[in-house]
Amino acid sequence: MSKNEVNLDNRRQVADEKANPVLEYDEPLLIITLGDWVDEESDIPGGGTRQGYGYKPEWLEPSVRKQHYQEIGESTCSWWRLNEGRIQREGIEYAVAAYHGVTRALFRIKPDTWEETFEPDAVDGHGRRIGWQFDIVDSGDVFDQVVGEHGHRIEPRPKQNQRYWPW
Repeated sequence: MSKNEVNLDNRRQVADEKANPVLEYDEPLLIITLGDWVDEESDIPGGGTRQGYGYKPEWLEPSVRKQHYQEIGESTCSWWRLNEGRIQREGIEYAVAAYHGVTRALFRIKPDTWEETFEPDAVDGHGRRIGWQFDIVDSGDVFDQVVGEHGHRIEPRPKQNQRYWPW
């Protein structure tokens, strides 16, 4: 595939995503905005290992994405600067993987599975990051309302480090 064909596919994908319904879910969610994929092996909560983090372009296709929910969940579940106390106080049960302003996958946060790590070179004590274990949610009412077949647009788009829905 040529570079022009890839660019055309990307423009079509963006146009298609603008037709996606807007997220209108009333319950609190943790929305994790993923960037482009980075190959980097690392530990995840529960003792597993992931092969990288972020979002792969091939996952934009719904049939492919469904086959990779586990990998997307491993990318989503760690390591973030979040406050698990706030997540629990607000009754947040689900984490959503988002990419390019569209919901892509839904995960139930397993209660009492919070783990933390520290960045050794962080300044001002801001090196604490947390993660959690998860269950894949790929069907049911919450899935249909939050992700569905093609995802829901998140509007307004989150600002940097804005993760608690609704904003």
